[in-house]
Amino acid sequence: MQIHGEQRAASCCLPATRKAAACRARLRGAVRAPTTSIQQEPYALDFVGVLAQLGAGGVAGDRLADVRIGVSLREAAKDLGTSGKRRIILVSDGEDTCAPPPPCDVARELKAQGIDLAVDVVGFRTPTSARTQLKCIADVTDGSYADADDADSLTANLGTLFRKEWRTYHATGKPVEGSLDGCQDAPLVTPGQYLDKFTAGRDLYYKVKKRPDQRLQVSATAVAEQGYGRGSIITVAAGPPGDGEPRDWLREFDQSMGWANVITTGGRSKPGSGNEKPAPDDTGCIMVENQITQSGDKAMPVELLVGIADKTTQRAGARTPAPRTGADAEGGFSFNSATPIGPGTHRQSIAVGEAPFWRVELKAGQKLTVKAGVDIPDDFPTSVTTGWGLTVYNAQREETQCNEDNDVTELFAGRTGHIERVCGPWEITEQDDAESSDSKGYDVPGTYYIQAQVAEPKDEAKGIIVPSSLTVDVSGTPRSGNSPVFYFGDDSAQGPSPSGANGTGDQGRTGGPAAAAKDDDSLVGKLAVPAGIGAAVLVIGGVTFYALRRRRAA
Repeated sequence: MQIHGEQRAASCCLPATRKAAACRARLRGAVRAPTTSIQQEPYALDFVGVLAQLGAGGVAGDRLADVRIGVSLREAAKDLGTSGKRRIILVSDGEDTCAPPPPCDVARELKAQGIDLAVDVVGFRTPTSARTQLKCIADVTDGSYADADDADSLTANLGTLFRKEWRTYHATGKPVEGSLDGCQDAPLVTPGQYLDKFTAGRDLYYKVKKRPDQRLQVSATAVAEQGYGRGSIITVAAGPPGDGEPRDWLREFDQSMGWANVITTGGRSKPGSGNEKPAPDDTGCIMVENQITQSGDKAMPVELLVGIADKTTQRAGARTPAPRTGADAEGGFSFNSATPIGPGTHRQSIAVGEAPFWRVELKAGQKLTVKAGVDIPDDFPTSVTTGWGLTVYNAQREETQCNEDNDVTELFAGRTGHIERVCGPWEITEQDDAESSDSKGYDVPGTYYIQAQVAEPKDEAKGIIVPSSLTVDVSGTPRSGNSPVFYFGDDSAQGPSPSGANGTGDQGRTGGPAAAAKDDDSLVGKLAVPAGIGAAVLVIGGVTFYALRRRRAA
């Protein structure tokens, strides 16, 4: 389901009385109306809050004799308009008692008009005759049907019905074509971020300028939309050019031990005179070794980050973006678009298949603890390897150790509800500290990156919107000292603009920002629908309303 260019409407179905008019008005008041900037505005549907407002209006607990499904479908379709993809979520506890028109005929009629419409149906304690009618509506419109026997299963089903196109890693950088045949004919790269690709299992080579008094950082990130298999390896190395691998300045690698959408590594040359071999004309060689793709494989994007540290960059100081809060703290979709945040709790809803990034600035002597949580609905489709993943990367874009168990993910193992994963606390040290030999990857002061995702989801789970939370705690006192300050170019690693990864409001390859979930007990605190999905909500019958209201009161 595409996201851009779609509209939204809200519709509530009750008998055609003044109560119905009041219902419609209250529902629209409880749903934030769309704006002309569809891709950038959140749109949250608060089912429990809506129905509680209806109760305040005098229809609480009343079972309504008239169930006008056919009429309501027509009215909802009118509210949604005819352009773009449209979706109606129908919640009913009975069959249509006011036909004609028969509701399945209305569904066929709407499809015949060329409206791109799907109706997802939840039957609440429905009898067999009603279930047949409701399933027909879903089948005719290519929607889905689910049964709900109580309030908990009803709210769980509503959560999995809202889906959207998930946003993938958005590889960025200045285009470059590294040499496939060594450093002799390699392009020269200066500090900045570059975008290349792995092809046919070949390594990539680049030239770089570095004086003996300077320190060099090289990081490489390979991006696989479908995820990596276990055992994939990426290596970066740098040093004076020669007959073999250039490794006198730095060499680091990462091997994928589990499912991931990126595999990344990086390294820094050692400080101090005499610790490294000088290069002729101060021109060294960078190699990015490819043990991921093979001959015949599809080309794979590779980000290359190059940085230099010296006395000039030390005097200039680090440039770091201001932390964001609230809805502006929604995660980005690459290292370069990682959203800057500070200590505190940040909430947003993500689509399964997404793996958002955040960044936090850390100094030697400080301790970092990260806790990420997700709320998994009862009917969420899982496999034995599906889990909740939380990954922390250091300033070299190397994956760090999360906790003492060093688990890659927290497997669901059939569990639903709230699931958490905690990384830390870990102290940030310096690479040349005597105590940092077993640093778990936290021996690099600077920008740390945090990534959260539902790992190894089944295909049918992708796009389901789940609420998540991220809590960052930074404790301890920064040490005095001269941690290196690296310059990565004017456009690299400086953080995204508030509107998105590229300053255009587009934070990934598809879709726009999801709404930040509110901190309350209503479904808007548990479900946030991203902008652009044409959605109408039809609530048919009093029992459905009463069950939800009763759950809220409990």
